[in-house]
Amino acid sequence: MSISDSLAALQAAKTAIANAITAKGGTVPANTGLRGFANAINSIPSGGGGSSGGGGSSNDAVRFMDYDGTVVQSYSATDFANLTALPANPTHEGLISQGWNWTLSDAKTYVAEYKNLDIGQMYVTSDGKTQIYITLTEGRISPILQLYLNADSELDIDWGDGSTHSTFTTTSADYKSERHNYATDGDYVIAITVVSGGFVLQSSSTTVSSILWNGNNNGNSPDRAYNNSIQKIEIGTGITSIDTYAFQNCYSLQSITIPDGVTSIGDHAFYYCYSLSSITIPDSVTSIGDNVFQYCSSLSSITIPNTVTSIGERAFSVCYSLSSITIPDSVTSIGGNAFSSCYSLSSITIPDEVTSIGGGAFFNCSSLSSITIPDGVTSIEDRAFSVCYSLQSITIPDGVTSIGGNAFYNCYSLSSITIPDGVTSIGSNAFYGCYSLSSITIPDGVTTIGGGAFSGCSYMSFIKFESTTPPTVSSSTAWSNVSTSTKILVPTGTLETYKTATNYPDPSTYTYEEY
Repeated sequence: MSISDSLAALQAAKTAIANAITAKGGTVPANTGLRGFANAINSIPSGGGGSSGGGGSSNDAVRFMDYDGTVVQSYSATDFANLTALPANPTHEGLISQGWNWTLSDAKTYVAEYKNLDIGQMYVTSDGKTQIYITLTEGRISPILQLYLNADSELDIDWGDGSTHSTFTTTSADYKSERHNYATDGDYVIAITVVSGGFVLQSSSTTVSSILWNGNNNGNSPDRAYNNSIQKIEIGTGITSIDTYAFQNCYSLQSITIPDGVTSIGDHAFYYCYSLSSITIPDSVTSIGDNVFQYCSSLSSITIPNTVTSIGERAFSVCYSLSSITIPDSVTSIGGNAFSSCYSLSSITIPDEVTSIGGGAFFNCSSLSSITIPDGVTSIEDRAFSVCYSLQSITIPDGVTSIGGNAFYNCYSLSSITIPDGVTSIGSNAFYGCYSLSSITIPDGVTTIGGGAFSGCSYMSFIKFESTTPPTVSSSTAWSNVSTSTKILVPTGTLETYKTATNYPDPSTYTYEEY
């Protein structure tokens, strides 16, 4: 990519982010730099602002969403519990409804426990064709279509300009591509018909980053910026998966219909799709890969069915506009940094079946005010809730045995937290900068405390140790900038042991008391 293309891509990213912020009620000053967007995001009214899209009230617990983000119908939890049938399916010319991606019984079970749920509508094209809506600009009217065909497959390609159709065939699974020269710029629809076999929406490498691209200087080397021509995609029959990098850098892609039958969404599939505002995942999908929706800054809603079992690393990282998300009961693991820098995310429910929350999973979710960690989780990984400025309370279940480094780093609003008895280690900088923390009790099972663990917790009234044997503290920085008025409470008969323990608060400055 040339320098000019890189600058254009950066400007497009900034514009998309600014539009997403202002659409939700925030303000973006002129000439805001990338670092200034954090302040602009903090100007968004509580709850993320914006419209429910279809008349839904902020008090409604269950929303039925169309593929483009429109709220078709919404209900309170009580009204939804009394439903005897799901709402009627919406209709669109050229699309056939495949129903909602949750059954009524499953949805009622989920809402009874977790209260909130978004349910999405699934479609397939009425003629079975996959249709790619593109906008060609002056000087860029010769795109290359590249598809990955399954073995023994044949595809018919209608270029949408009245020209002769092309045919892609293969006897073994392989890529097929062809350049098409359009007469003029403008809007076109490429229609792909599966004559036999099928194909995967896939790119061959990180270099070829989409199914549609243009050659530099009319050559055959890929040009990522050209993906900006894709506006909308409606997927027909013959698609079994959306694979790695399929739509990466499709900056203008606003909507996509994913039919039932697609079983997986691969890594980076929608990476940097700035304009994608809503998506429904069909109930045939079982996994969401790494980085799938990373940098989808306009993504405000997504409906995940209760067939998905895992959410990959950075799957929703830097989705600035995502204010809430439903994680179904079927999910057992949340990857590292899965929701990092989701600035608008104000609430999330983690179901009981989740046993693993990756490092940095909610890093820099500055609007997140509370969260409950399910009982099955055994460790809080490094940076899990770091820089969650608005986090006021959190419940850590008894099964947790370790709190990772920087786990609650700079959680300024965290005023209280209970560390369960099963915890044996508190990582470095775990509670660094939690200056609203009023007190902390370190249970009997804790044997190690990392450097900087409580540094900057300047307003604590006391630190209470329950073990008769002082935990090993790796550095005196564990207590840096803790107020000298903070009392150190220790079990009866252990006063001198704690006072003389290595890297503990200086007894000449701090008051130690037995209890």
